[in-house]
Amino acid sequence: MALADYYARNALAASQVLAGFDEERIRMALESVRVGLSIGTDAARCSEGRALLDLLIRLLARLYPALVIRTENEAQGTADDAKTLARRINPTIEFPSDPTVEIVIGAVPSSAGAWPRIFVGSNGWNAFVGTKGPQSLGASENPLGAGIAACLGAANLFRLVFQGSEAALDTDSIFSALGNDPNRAGDATLKGSFGEVVLVGGGAIGNAAAWALSRIPMEGMLHAVDHQAIDLGNLQRYIVAERSDEGAIKVEVLARNFRGKIQAEPHALKFEDFVASKGYIWPRMILALDSSQDRRAAQASLPEWIANAWTQPGDLGVSSHDFLDGACVSCLYLPEHALENEDAIVASSLGIPDRLMQIRTLLHDGNGVPRDLLDSIAAARAIPIALLLPFEGRPLRNLYVEGFCGGAVIPLGAVGTPRQEVHVPLAHQSALAGLLLAAAAVRQALGLNRPGTQVTRIDVMRPLGSYLSQPAAKDQRGICICQDADYREVYKRKYVMPRQTLADGVATHVSVTNTPDGGD
Repeated sequence: MALADYYARNALAASQVLAGFDEERIRMALESVRVGLSIGTDAARCSEGRALLDLLIRLLARLYPALVIRTENEAQGTADDAKTLARRINPTIEFPSDPTVEIVIGAVPSSAGAWPRIFVGSNGWNAFVGTKGPQSLGASENPLGAGIAACLGAANLFRLVFQGSEAALDTDSIFSALGNDPNRAGDATLKGSFGEVVLVGGGAIGNAAAWALSRIPMEGMLHAVDHQAIDLGNLQRYIVAERSDEGAIKVEVLARNFRGKIQAEPHALKFEDFVASKGYIWPRMILALDSSQDRRAAQASLPEWIANAWTQPGDLGVSSHDFLDGACVSCLYLPEHALENEDAIVASSLGIPDRLMQIRTLLHDGNGVPRDLLDSIAAARAIPIALLLPFEGRPLRNLYVEGFCGGAVIPLGAVGTPRQEVHVPLAHQSALAGLLLAAAAVRQALGLNRPGTQVTRIDVMRPLGSYLSQPAAKDQRGICICQDADYREVYKRKYVMPRQTLADGVATHVSVTNTPDGGD
């Protein structure tokens, strides 16, 4: 069977959540399964069903080399379109005739075998997943429940393929994008203006947020900020990207998907350059970033409201923040103790702590790794130089992330649990985080978010649990910027005072040019 040519990143992501699995065992598991995708006629006819199918194809075609797409004759065109999309993601994917396991969207086609089934459906904000029987599909234009159902279906499939037991599956679960409260969904129709939102980060989480927001039937504008291009390894989890997008600018790929009421403007800039050129007063900002340092920098720019999403080996999560009354983003990422510098971590991992200054310079400048440094690494770690030569002239971070954390030089599993910055998430893991991030922004536009700061966490390696969301208080040490009098005063001048002035019937322009410590 034909695994995608970016399969190595899939193996890395899988190895980080599967104890004892190496690349060969992961390959064998994937090549032994034929994943069925059953499209009910009801799914082909409604917007939620089509959205659910679209995202499932984008998730499954990245990992599994063989898909069996089945439907009734009247929906054959939908199945053909699904195969076309799958080929754009993995041009070598195969389409055999019989599955070994199947995900069913909506009604079950008349021809059914004895293989295990996972049933998915949705209704507006609500996602349904289970093994008991077919799940219903709603008639709304809301893609959030459908997208979450696709991620949960893919997560259940992954657990079944690699854990081998139906006991690890959701038997009959509901998850609501309304703060995991399905009883609120009836009054939460998508209407009015979405407004203006800044998406910081065009990676895996940003891709999924863009997938959802491009389908929201509300007027609005998304500013997508990321200066980087897509490389081959990204395609393992960038759900709106296709195989032909290697080398394209991330935010430009995101923006091309916006053909509805919400428009998107790509900004191929670093975040600091974006705010320096476009201004610091933003009503809403959603973060899809890799590092705690970048998250804190975004919070320090003081948007009026901010949400943050993340993935890590243990879970994924989304937090929605109130700067004045709840925990801000920085509160969640303040270090508990002194942290080792990145240059020291990399130098130690490569076995050359005596070359710390050279490592520091290469990390700062982004220059390619010279041959003499590779020779030193080979000698220090007793590695054949042939394994290192493919990284000559490439950025040092590539050598560290791909070679020493990603299995290209040191075998997968030999370096232990990765640091957060080099964690490679499963595609459905990062996609679910992105969908929850988009849902937080939509709720905020509709005035549906709970007051204060709320944090939602999900472990995709287990069935859905209860009490997934909880409030978060400010850091107890009192050292965060949201507890600093100067930052709080600047925030109030930006947003609170103008609102009060307008409420009094006098419109004034408030100019904010500086915050302490270079924040805004």
